[in-house]
Amino acid sequence: MLIGAIIAAASVGIGAALLREAAPPEVSPPAASEEPLLGDGIPTRPARSRPPASSRKQAPVVVDVLPPGQEPHRQGDVERGPPRHIAKENVRLRRELAHLRALQAERQRVSQTLTSAGTGGALLFGSGRLIWPISGPLTSPFGQRWGRLHAGIDISAPAGTPISAADSGRVALAGWQGGYGLYSCVQHTATLSTCYAHQSRLATTAGASVRQGQVIGFVGNTGYSFGDHLHFETWVGGSPVDPMGFL
Repeated sequence: MLIGAIIAAASVGIGAALLREAAPPEVSPPAASEEPLLGDGIPTRPARSRPPASSRKQAPVVVDVLPPGQEPHRQGDVERGPPRHIAKENVRLRRELAHLRALQAERQRVSQTLTSAGTGGALLFGSGRLIWPISGPLTSPFGQRWGRLHAGIDISAPAGTPISAADSGRVALAGWQGGYGLYSCVQHTATLSTCYAHQSRLATTAGASVRQGQVIGFVGNTGYSFGDHLHFETWVGGSPVDPMGFL
């Protein structure tokens, strides 16, 4: 019986050894420094952790630099136009340019009329020394405006102020003249004439003879005009020249 127990124990030991040899070797987990492998043996990248919000890059903040006294625009504010004084000046300049265009459109007809008036018929010759047709402040001189000629001077005066002939002569033109409104011209010599625009009422007719200082009309705001005044012109040889050289 002792021999049988020894033989049984030996058989168990031999079987256990055989089982240990047949079992697959144990695979230890990868070290922390080794990359884990996919099923095909391809290494994978470890997942990256997101940095905390405080360490992320922030978009730059744009700060508007405003002049002193100007308030910043708030979200939802309506875009404002130019300052009131600039808008008002723009309106005035546009009106003046339109006024110049209107007068320029009539100037060729006036020139033709005055040129023909100086070549025929008897003239009541003037002295060539002109008097001011009205008294008042000079509000606009003779000269170029934005590439167009302001062909006379503007003298401010209340509506209805009497207008005097700057010199003796014959009325070459009297009536409505487009942008000039009620308009009259007096031929003083064979080449020199004076003209009076924007009148409220005429006091003479074409072909009439007038004396220096005689009332020939009244200040107004007719034609392309934006306020009561006299637009006074001097013409020499059918072209406008600066009246200040004759007054």
